[in-house]
Amino acid sequence: MTERTDETLGGGAAATAAGPARGRGAGRLLAGGALAFALLALVLIWVTRDNTHEYTLVFENAGQMVRGDLVRIGGSPVGEVTAIELADDGMAELTITVDEEFAPLHSGTTATIRWQGLTGTANRYVDLSPAPNFKAELSDGATIGADRTESIVEVDQLFNTFDERTRDGLDHFIAGFADWYAGQEANANQSAEYFPAALTQATELFNELNRDSETFQELLVESAKAMGAIEQRSGDLTELVDNAGTTAAALSADTESLRQALTELPPALRQGSETFAALRGPALDDLERFVVESRESAEVLPAFLRRFRTLTAESVPIFTELRRMFNGPGAGNDLYDTMVDLPPLANMADKAFPRARKALRQSTPIWGFIRPYAPDLVSWLRNFGGAMAPYDANGHYARSVAVFDAFEFTDDAEGGTLTPKAPADRGQSPNLSTGNLRRCPGSTAAVPPADGSAPFVDTGLLANPDCDPSQTIGASP
Repeated sequence: MTERTDETLGGGAAATAAGPARGRGAGRLLAGGALAFALLALVLIWVTRDNTHEYTLVFENAGQMVRGDLVRIGGSPVGEVTAIELADDGMAELTITVDEEFAPLHSGTTATIRWQGLTGTANRYVDLSPAPNFKAELSDGATIGADRTESIVEVDQLFNTFDERTRDGLDHFIAGFADWYAGQEANANQSAEYFPAALTQATELFNELNRDSETFQELLVESAKAMGAIEQRSGDLTELVDNAGTTAAALSADTESLRQALTELPPALRQGSETFAALRGPALDDLERFVVESRESAEVLPAFLRRFRTLTAESVPIFTELRRMFNGPGAGNDLYDTMVDLPPLANMADKAFPRARKALRQSTPIWGFIRPYAPDLVSWLRNFGGAMAPYDANGHYARSVAVFDAFEFTDDAEGGTLTPKAPADRGQSPNLSTGNLRRCPGSTAAVPPADGSAPFVDTGLLANPDCDPSQTIGASP
């Protein structure tokens, strides 16, 4: 019993010693699995994490933006438009995302909607102009207001600025181009083949101009001075323009002769070419002799050119004035503005002047009849105003005094006495005048003019045998 017990106990002890070893191996396995799972979770979180920043931009209009349109900084894509909503105040709110490497944005960032191309509908993108990094950072979900954004200008908005007449003219202009190129497709294609060569030659021309830019600048300056000098001779230039207009009108009035001249011009040019070809040999010999003989004259040419240079320098103010005459600063003060205003003015004058001339012609007798009565009218207005000068609580009233010349006033120590006149003496006062029934125009003036123009006596329309120039105010009958 004892031995079995010991064996039993010995076997239990061995099992007890082996048990902890197996427990520690299982714990390590569990710890390693947990660590691997944690690392895998971190990798998944890192891979699937949202590494963008979201902002809201407020525009006056969305400019045909759609979800998925690009967001660019300096031309490089940095995000996209994720949502477009209409705010309560009618503004457009665009929600955008910006990649981690370009975020966060800073206070002062501006945004503009631009075209990617002129064709298509979903061809817009948002162009961000980030603020400097020393400005405050914008948090995710921040809003950039309309004062920092600029909406796109659509072509329709540009056309809507034109009035009906301008749009109609543009329509005819485009239709005219279509008619112009109708049936000329082959010629247009041929012209397009030579267009690159023309650009190449133009590039070489500009390179040559740029090579000697100082001379070109001097040419521009001298040209400006010449135009200023021309501006000083505005009167002569106006006459030149008038004569040119007359010449153009004469040419347009005789289109048949002009057509005939243009028809006969090519044969004349061919004949001239043949003539020059026939004279090539003798002409060159004569030209050589001319050069030899003109050698002495050429020696004095530099002095002449120096004097001519002085003349051109003195002519600069003339061209300056001519330039100012053609295109002066401001409105309505140069020849261009005058030429623009002349057609409407001519249309109005063409209608107004004949009517005004007719009205003046018909009103001349009327004003000729009324004019001599101007002193009488002024005298009446002055005396009427004096008569209505007194006023009381009821307003102005007229004061009148009836004069019958029935009494005679005698000044004495008591202040004066009124003495009745005899009936035969009444009306004989030098201050009274009756029977003035033949007064001439202008005879009622209080003070007759010194030049004797009133009373007015006429032998024409106002001639009247009953007109008596002696009957004036204060004159005895």
